[in-house]
Order: sequence, then C-alpha cells, then structure tokens
Amino acid sequence: MRGGAIPLLAWGTLLAAMLAINWIWTGDALQVGEFGFAVLVIYGGALLLWLASRDSITRGPPRPRGEPETLPQVSLAPVLIALSVAAILFGLVWANFLVYVGAGTLALSLGRLGIELRAERDTRRRIERDVLR
Repeated sequence: MRGGAIPLLAWGTLLAAMLAINWIWTGDALQVGEFGFAVLVIYGGALLLWLASRDSITRGPPRPRGEPETLPQVSLAPVLIALSVAAILFGLVWANFLVYVGAGTLALSLGRLGIELRAERDTRRRIERDVLR
C-alpha cells in the first residue's frame, strides 16, 4: 500500500499535540496515560505498515505490476459483519436479544464472506491459468 502510513503519522501527531494540551490543561495522570497509549498505538501501526512495505510512506500512485489483479467489488458481507458485532456489543449492555440477533447475522455474513473469498480465489486462478497459456 503506497502512502498507507502517512494518515496514521498525521493522526498520531495530532493526538500527540492534543496530549500536550491535555497534560497542561488538566494534568490528570489517567487522561495523560490514555492519550499516551493512543499515540503509541497509532505510531506503532504506522511503524508496522512501514516495516511491511517501504512504499507505505511514499506519496503518489502505486507502481504498476505485471501480474493480474482481482478488483474488489461492493460486498454486503463486511458491512453486515460490522453491524453484527455492533449489535452484539449493544446487546451485552442493553438488551440480550440483540446478542442473539447479532450472533445469527454474524454467522450468516461470515459464511457469505467465505463464499465471496473462495469465488475471488477461483477467478484469480482461472485468470492466471489463461494468462500463462
């Protein structure tokens, strides 16, 4: 991913500035510790992206590749997974029936995601086989 660490570095720097302001304003050790942990996590994520690919701190479009790539399409499964997890978490706090509804929806959407990933993998294999002939 080209430039993927740049937004994390910007966000971490903004959090570090807010950490300094909060430290001066309140001086509360708990708030300063939470801000400090958040800054470390964000910068750690940027570091992991940078270690995975040196292009993650390079601006501009990605370099062209010679191998075929599958293009992602709009998928409902990831959205349903996120909504299911949210329903489960809300259900833990407010209403137990949301846990059951969220768990059922999560199981169905994980199954749908598996089907989509398998179809994508099969399509990629077919394309690579046709290109290599």
